[in-house]
Amino acid sequence: MKNYTLILTTAAAAFFIGVAVYAQSTPTPTPTPISKGGDCKQSSWNTELYGFCGAKPAMIEKIASIPVNLSERRVFLQVTQGDSSGEVKLYERQKDGTFTVTEWSNGQTFKLLPKIDKAIFENKGVNCVGEQVTAVLRKELGPGKVSQGVAAPESPAAAFSHSVKNASGEFIRTTIVILC
Repeated sequence: MKNYTLILTTAAAAFFIGVAVYAQSTPTPTPTPISKGGDCKQSSWNTELYGFCGAKPAMIEKIASIPVNLSERRVFLQVTQGDSSGEVKLYERQKDGTFTVTEWSNGQTFKLLPKIDKAIFENKGVNCVGEQVTAVLRKELGPGKVSQGVAAPESPAAAFSHSVKNASGEFIRTTIVILC
């Protein structure tokens, strides 16, 4: 009888440990559904921000796992900060499905992030948040270098890894903001 009790106790303990581990596991993030019709109200209310600090290889791996289909989004950006450099890339989808990409190189991007956060928060989904943040970037950084007719990025890694690889230093920061 003692053997059956021992076996039953061991099996029950294994079952409950498995349940506890499963309950504590991190769920896979679900991407925010976006209307292909350009529903800025929904998107402006539900912006997404991803921030990574550290070594470049780990950051590139994390960027690749961002759960968003960029070709379905209208405006998104990346701010990357290295030891003595900063880069901002703004992607704006055009009616033909291509993107206009505006780039700025500026060592002072640390002061830019709070202004972007403020524009997003103050907007509260009322207006197109992409237009609000674009206005902040142009006011703070000027016209920038514009590339037109850029194909939609195949993935977040294709869109955002280049800036990380080119940043100066070993410890860098990149912030990706999916606006609308």
